[in-house]
Amino acid sequence: MAGRLSSGAVAAGLIGLRKPSGGGGGGSAYDVSPPAATSEAVAAGSSLSAKTFGSFTGADAASIDGYTLRTVNASGSTSWSGSGLGPWTPSGDADGSAGVIALDATIGGVVVATALHDYARAAAAASDLETLIDFGSVNYNFLTTGGTSGTGGEGPHTVNGHSLTLSFNGTSGPDSLAFVSGVLQHVGNVSTKQAYIIVDLGADVSDVPFVANVSTDNLGASSGQSFIYRIAKHSSPGAQDDTMGALFGFDGAADDTSILFREAINASSYDTIEQVTSITDISTTPTRVANHVMGGAMLISFDQGTAALPTDGQVLSRALVKHVAIGTRIATPQNRRYLHLFCLENVHLRCNVRKLVIA
Repeated sequence: MAGRLSSGAVAAGLIGLRKPSGGGGGGSAYDVSPPAATSEAVAAGSSLSAKTFGSFTGADAASIDGYTLRTVNASGSTSWSGSGLGPWTPSGDADGSAGVIALDATIGGVVVATALHDYARAAAAASDLETLIDFGSVNYNFLTTGGTSGTGGEGPHTVNGHSLTLSFNGTSGPDSLAFVSGVLQHVGNVSTKQAYIIVDLGADVSDVPFVANVSTDNLGASSGQSFIYRIAKHSSPGAQDDTMGALFGFDGAADDTSILFREAINASSYDTIEQVTSITDISTTPTRVANHVMGGAMLISFDQGTAALPTDGQVLSRALVKHVAIGTRIATPQNRRYLHLFCLENVHLRCNVRKLVIA
């Protein structure tokens, strides 16, 4: 495991710090042997465990009157607290931390034996993904904050450092619209209380592959579509050329077991990418979609059963048969830097966007 050190290797760094010891160390008249050296190596993101040392042995072990712990950090700044044989509890460990602790046993102030325990916490794996959009656990009320007036409503909003624009799309606006612990919660209806949010990815992505993940739960039934998201190169509501749209709950008519994926040729004409039907009811089952985008080409995949957003950039379990650049349309570089979130009915919504970093 990356960052792991053997107790023998680190012990070499302790030799100059050691006082004469028994149990093979030489220089002491006492017959005391330390317990066998131990080690612990954990994965990145996992905490080190508390350490309790085994008993010291030998004819004079019963005369041990004190223990002192020393720490040598090869990397990081882990510290240990405790007494006697332990438990000695680590703190300050982080990914990449590694080193050794040495427990000196003393008789009358003389070190008679030393027990060793080495530890290592793997370094975090290098990531090839850079976050463009992530709302984390943010709380934000669109109807009381931001907007044109600064007191909520339509207009510009800044949420977790990201630029968003809210439109009520010709209606009176939703009953409520807010991020609650990172989840966008919308209460409204398709007839008179809509919310249309346009999220700026904040970067030119014309030549950078990225993945946009969207998930829904608590989705209300609708007389038309329940929820629509779009990936587009324009920053105004609605579909225009070079806009991929996913219509939740639509199969030519209201249908909560369907999602229609289509690419806009212009504001009123579309190429159907795929009509997904006969899936589990999206009004009662969490549904998420991953969109892998490269300019004018897009691979779309989805799954159901969890609303938790993926963070690893992987394709989900069911990929669409067709991709966005279909028919006579050509997959050319396009700066599709806007994610449109069109809430027509009640919905809980999560989204993130991550781009591939090319060295």
